[in-house]
Amino acid sequence: MSEWNAPLAVALLGLGAGAALAALVELLNPRHWRRNDPWRDPSPPLFRLLMPLTRLIAERVGQPREAKRRYLQGRLERAGMGYALLPDELAVLRWLTATVAIAGGLVAMPALRSMDLAGPWLPFALGLLGYAYPMIWLRDQGLRRQRGIARQFPALLELLGLSVRAGLSFSAALPQCTAQLEAGPLREEMQRVAREIRTGTRRNEALERMAERIDLNAVHGFVAAIVQADETGAAISQTLSDQAAQRRRERFAAAEKKANEAPVKMLLPLVGLLFPVTFLIIGFPIALQFIEGGLL
Repeated sequence: MSEWNAPLAVALLGLGAGAALAALVELLNPRHWRRNDPWRDPSPPLFRLLMPLTRLIAERVGQPREAKRRYLQGRLERAGMGYALLPDELAVLRWLTATVAIAGGLVAMPALRSMDLAGPWLPFALGLLGYAYPMIWLRDQGLRRQRGIARQFPALLELLGLSVRAGLSFSAALPQCTAQLEAGPLREEMQRVAREIRTGTRRNEALERMAERIDLNAVHGFVAAIVQADETGAAISQTLSDQAAQRRRERFAAAEKKANEAPVKMLLPLVGLLFPVTFLIIGFPIALQFIEGGLL
């Protein structure tokens, strides 16, 4: 390890040891943060280990700028982590994961150098990867939630349409239909909408907040149709039926598009992996006969 890496490694290892000690003390403390904040949802395992130090730093650093805070809050809501992390905690967490990645790289540097896999660029690359990892995780989690919501959304609209045609109001039908959904992100979002309506939030406002959190075109279209039906006095039951049919058509079109794209996506693995092996199996006996016959 070079001279400039040694003090940096010692400092980062000390910081990592302090963070681990603080996390252990906090986790063993009977007054754990989840008891102090009963509104919080559990965080992912890696984030949970760093949360004590994250909260300690975030309380002293303060809130990020308003634009950045709204951006981080939107990413958290889309990933379903709005009740697990705060925007200022996420901003601090990104720096902590970068520090942990750099410290791990410096510790493994001697072993990597023996295999000619390390260089002066490695700590910086690991730091960038560690800094970006929380946002990458949130993006993937958000995409998974959006896929789950898009899959369940037409069924929910059909249930709502049947319930409203049977005589229930939209606000009364919402919790009844939500209870029939399988556990997943859509059920959680609709339960949150029902809670907000019960606590006095206007129905359209609660639905618009849900659409902002989910950020799906199908949900935005549904909310816009409900708001327009309220403003024009149209029958909500017919609006729900039309929306359910439209969502079904969109899902069918998306499935058909993916089916048409499958042969194109399979072309590269076939050309790169299957065809060379096939040519080798066919050509090896022929080449062996030429070799034995003295033609090669």
